[in-house]
Amino acid sequence: MHFSLPFFKPTPESLVRKLEDLPPAPTFLLKLRRLVGAPGTDLTEIADVIMIEPGLSGSVVRMANSSFFGRGTPVGTIVEAIQVVGMQGVQEIVTHAIASKLIGQPLALYGLSAQELWSRALACAVAAGSLAEEAGADRVDAYTAGLMHGLGLLAMDRYAARQKSSLRMPSSGYPLDFAPAEREWLGFSHAEAGAAVLELWGFPESIQAAVRFQLEPERAEEHRQLSMILATARWARSFFCVSDEKIPELPTEGWLQEAGIEIGDFGDWLRRIRIRISVANTELKLGA
Repeated sequence: MHFSLPFFKPTPESLVRKLEDLPPAPTFLLKLRRLVGAPGTDLTEIADVIMIEPGLSGSVVRMANSSFFGRGTPVGTIVEAIQVVGMQGVQEIVTHAIASKLIGQPLALYGLSAQELWSRALACAVAAGSLAEEAGADRVDAYTAGLMHGLGLLAMDRYAARQKSSLRMPSSGYPLDFAPAEREWLGFSHAEAGAAVLELWGFPESIQAAVRFQLEPERAEEHRQLSMILATARWARSFFCVSDEKIPELPTEGWLQEAGIEIGDFGDWLRRIRIRISVANTELKLGA
């Protein structure tokens, strides 16, 4: 396979900086993260901030009433939603609502529909959040990294469209996905491009690192456990959502251990999240 290279090869950082049609930075999400992390923040402050964002209040209440996020107690207001799902839960709901607008788009370069891309993101987020709980790691960071793990695909697709390219990236399957073809084309993968977008937007370094090293987590020097969690969550994403590829080989035992799960427990963990992923893909479809 051979791809013609542009005369001036971009770096991940230069590629994302020049993309005029890249979605704007989700500044509201970052503001909410800071507010939730600040000592002394109460529910009404969080609710007031959410209600300022157009269209978000209804989404938060609706998702708090879903069986995926909800706890079986009907809610009708933002404050009630936060009381039911908690601070961590409302962060995940808001991250979900914003991410669906950022990455829920068809990608011609990869032959992925908007719903296919979103289903992958949801499955990865559910798996990553569950692994974080198993490992005692930050669940919100893991869930966010899972939702954003394919963000670089969007950047690469936008770049190809700008170059008026008719290329189609083939997938090599888990764990490298599209990376071999991407590296032959531009010299880097969607993982590096996604991390560059997250850096541009001001996301925490932990999430940037997990996305950057999601394909080869053993290369991560900092935030290594979150990188291992995301890499392992991607296996579940491929297993449950990528039907046109053969069943991926299991992550290495070392990856699993660093992600906080023993290989003997992996099957039980998969059975536990299978239903969660199924519910997420049923209840949280784009436009639902």
